[in-house]
Amino acid sequence: MNALFFSEDIFFVTPDIKRAIGIENIFPHYHIICSYNDPLISILRKKGVKIFCLSEQLKAQTVSVNNSGNLLANPLVERYINLHSRKTPFIVYFKPSLKIDYLIKKKKYKAIGNSFDLNEQFENKIRFFKFSNKYFPEFSTRGLIGILSKLKFNDVSKKLGLPMVMQLGHGWAGKTTYFINTEKEFLDISNKFPLTMVKLTSMINGYTILNNCCIYKDKIFISPPAVQIDGIPELYPRLGVTCGRQWPAKFLERRQISEIIDISKKTGKILMKLGYRGFFGLDFLIEEKTGKVYFSEINARLTASSSFYAYLERGLGRVPLFIYHIASFLDKDMSFQKWEGDNNIVGSQVIFRKNMPKLFPFSNKIKIRTYTIEDEKYKFIKENYAPDKLGINEFIYMIRKKRYKEAAGEEVARIEARKEVLSAPHKLNSWFKKLL
Repeated sequence: MNALFFSEDIFFVTPDIKRAIGIENIFPHYHIICSYNDPLISILRKKGVKIFCLSEQLKAQTVSVNNSGNLLANPLVERYINLHSRKTPFIVYFKPSLKIDYLIKKKKYKAIGNSFDLNEQFENKIRFFKFSNKYFPEFSTRGLIGILSKLKFNDVSKKLGLPMVMQLGHGWAGKTTYFINTEKEFLDISNKFPLTMVKLTSMINGYTILNNCCIYKDKIFISPPAVQIDGIPELYPRLGVTCGRQWPAKFLERRQISEIIDISKKTGKILMKLGYRGFFGLDFLIEEKTGKVYFSEINARLTASSSFYAYLERGLGRVPLFIYHIASFLDKDMSFQKWEGDNNIVGSQVIFRKNMPKLFPFSNKIKIRTYTIEDEKYKFIKENYAPDKLGINEFIYMIRKKRYKEAAGEEVARIEARKEVLSAPHKLNSWFKKLL
């Protein structure tokens, strides 16, 4: 594997270093370029990982470069890339943007990622609504799209019922999803975004399932499904805000898994025909009362779980999907390595967010610590970060350094473990609840 990627200089450009990990010690010339200081940096550097942190260079505690396009445009970043490139550098990024496309073309870099235009065809929630109704009508939610100021509450509520769900075209971790119960709530948002195109759907009482997929050459690799962690007041009071994910999604029936796989394969084939390569993720809603599967979202890029999932794969001796994502853009032949979608993957990543009801009762020092659970109590082991090497009764606690202009719902800490944290959708199991 080392020799296969020896000739390429790869730079993952991201404000948050946690987007770029999972494969950081696999490629011989892999660099992470990040905005914010993070306790991960010193830990990874001790392991030989090459990291450029803009906060360190500016000697500032509150660097406000909060997107990859602005980071890539920074002259200090350009200097670092040029200094560490033997030939044309390859740029990896989490989410496509017009600015990234422009800068890569202008600076004559090469992209490891799809274009913004291709991403927008699927990730935009308005376009996805049209896509799902065209290709997957039997798995689509009942709804409509329109300009907010032109929509009448009585007409919409009569068609969709109450509560209903409103989504803007773009958003992250459920932060632009609104649950509408009254006309006042509808009008408040309408007055705030009068000219915005929105998607409105009937409320489905259920839980979210996700999977990670990758298009590599003519193949479509599909991970086992995970269950999204949300709707848990102990983690965050607002509905619909993502607070992590867990493998396996053991609450699913065989029929539901089969439908999810079929939708994933068909979606992958459609993306492939349009020239899409590499990583993508899909979200599904499972209606609790009926068990019906609804296709709810395409993330046409790396996903929030791609790095952590790579560690879980490596913990079982597998080649991560993340590697195939990079190999697909470098046109590397991976035929010597058979990809295995392992249903034995077990792990959980739990996100604690700003303004949550409770904060995890560990040290508030900005550190990354590994703990073990003995006799239903937690015990500190060491300061380290190696999710792929965690024992069954161990977990990692990471607290994040305060950043510039933080909003409600921003991540403040996380826990990662190679065990389950849910006893049922929206319900924490006993070992995790005792930590709170």
